[in-house]
Amino acid sequence: MNRQRPLRALVTLGPTHEPMDEVRFIGNRSSGRMGTEIARALAERGCGVRVLAGPCQPAGLDSLPDVRRFRTAEELRDLLRTDWPAFDLLIMAAAVADWRPRTVRAGKTRRSDAPPLVELEPVPEILGTLSSRPDQFVVGFALEPATDLLASARAKLARKRADCIVANPLETMDAPTVEGTLVWPDGAVERAEEGACTKSAFAKWLVDRVLPKADARLSIR
Repeated sequence: MNRQRPLRALVTLGPTHEPMDEVRFIGNRSSGRMGTEIARALAERGCGVRVLAGPCQPAGLDSLPDVRRFRTAEELRDLLRTDWPAFDLLIMAAAVADWRPRTVRAGKTRRSDAPPLVELEPVPEILGTLSSRPDQFVVGFALEPATDLLASARAKLARKRADCIVANPLETMDAPTVEGTLVWPDGAVERAEEGACTKSAFAKWLVDRVLPKADARLSIR
């Protein structure tokens, strides 16, 4: 790869926590391990890497030199709006909540109180509304049931305006390994290997496929 400067990569990882009150939240079980491995693989390839990390603490995150934190989807949106214009590649591995409480109660809802009725509202789309330049490259993620994994990933590819989507089967959630599939706009599908592989191995495989595409975009400038 012939770069005039290091490619600048922005990696998001971990869950969002959408507050119900000042103590409780709606979230998911994302560990942030996949995003951390991707950030490490990018750094090993000579990229300048910044991580936007949700409320998680995967092994290896502390070793990364440029980490910024968010808690809610709105905080992640604000960070992306500020940081993304200065980067070339975005890998959106964060697991953003689909729903959040419409109102946040002050203080703590006590156990002795009547059970609260929590009205939910959709979390506004982040990746699909993010402003990107023609010289920037975007990788999205999709966690879906294996039975309709590819169909859902292709739908998200268009809706989220990504350049490719990493599709993971829901059945591997919380597993130490991953069975990721890389889906491209032209219909091409790539698998790292048959069956599951470690998240570290998958991250290196993914980076090797994405970096040449992101490098090619830099020539648009």
